[in-house]
Amino acid sequence: MKYAIFSFLVLLSWQVSGQLNNTAFERATGIDPLDSGKLGFGVNTFGFNKNNEYFNKIADGYTLFGYQVNPYLSYQPLPNVRFDVGIFLQKDFGANGYQSIEPTYRFKYIKHDVQLIFGTLEGSISHRLVEPLYDFEKVLIDRLENGIQLKLEKEKLFADLWVDWQKMIFKGDPDQEEVTGGLSLDYKILDNEKLALSLPLQFVVYHKGGQIDDNPNPLQTYVNTAVGADLKLKLDGRLKALRFSNYYLFYQDFSSERLLPFENGSGIYLNTTAETDFNVELMLSYWKGHEFISIMGGQLYPSVSSTFKNPNHTEQERELLIMRFFHELKLAKNLSLTSRFEPFYDLGNSKFEFSHGFYLNYNLDYTFKKGVSK
Repeated sequence: MKYAIFSFLVLLSWQVSGQLNNTAFERATGIDPLDSGKLGFGVNTFGFNKNNEYFNKIADGYTLFGYQVNPYLSYQPLPNVRFDVGIFLQKDFGANGYQSIEPTYRFKYIKHDVQLIFGTLEGSISHRLVEPLYDFEKVLIDRLENGIQLKLEKEKLFADLWVDWQKMIFKGDPDQEEVTGGLSLDYKILDNEKLALSLPLQFVVYHKGGQIDDNPNPLQTYVNTAVGADLKLKLDGRLKALRFSNYYLFYQDFSSERLLPFENGSGIYLNTTAETDFNVELMLSYWKGHEFISIMGGQLYPSVSSTFKNPNHTEQERELLIMRFFHELKLAKNLSLTSRFEPFYDLGNSKFEFSHGFYLNYNLDYTFKKGVSK
């Protein structure tokens, strides 16, 4: 049975990229040359509830329920330069106080199609990484990234190169420094009224180490890579489009001394998505991994456990069939409610489990009409 399913998905997934539609969760600020010398105000609010009904030994089952708020002030001193300064707060329901209170600062410079960002990055979901490389749940528990970022957005090309400095150290610190970087690249070969075809390349690098810490652990460096393509058939009627997906992924351990169970691994990720005019998307995904370890990816995909009760559990082969139901409701301008239901069948362990959630996004970016006197 499972081989028939695999063959069916291979046929459906000729040359494509299996990326979830996370457009509603992306956060990026623009620069308008006409706003030079003007102050602005913005706020991003995000309410979430995600329930994982998992009872396996690879990924824990739990519920994430709360909200995030990020108000900020902006100023454009020049037609192509913008500063944002604000504060990020996260409240998890059922826990005392706020789980995160962090300042945010962003410098953004635009020259033609190139954007340079320093400080709080346009990161997280906005990197547009495939799910085995970037876990959607990081939006709910670890959203902010700080460092430097270079973006290129043209008609046929999207490129995002970034460094996220996650943990710095001082002399004699007992911990090691941690840094993550990556590249998300998507080149559009064809885009007309009937077809769209693009080729994505993505990789993420994680490094843990340092020269001034007081930690006996060796240097650790891990790399995840994904290559594929994206084919979209544009249709008329209530079925607006079909997307067919195919990614091949790699994992490699370049550490000076191996601490993880597997030195390298790989996986295939095949997807078929139907887009309708009811703001509903249906997505069928197939994952087969061999000794694959993900740096920041979804917890269901790796061959190593992230669970509390079975931390040392491994499964050399992981094989999943995932059905996803997405619905997005536009409540008002800049305000949307997204619902998701994601059942899956673990072919290796003959187990059916699921997750579901809803998410409320509101984003405002307002520029005052009068500028600052110079």
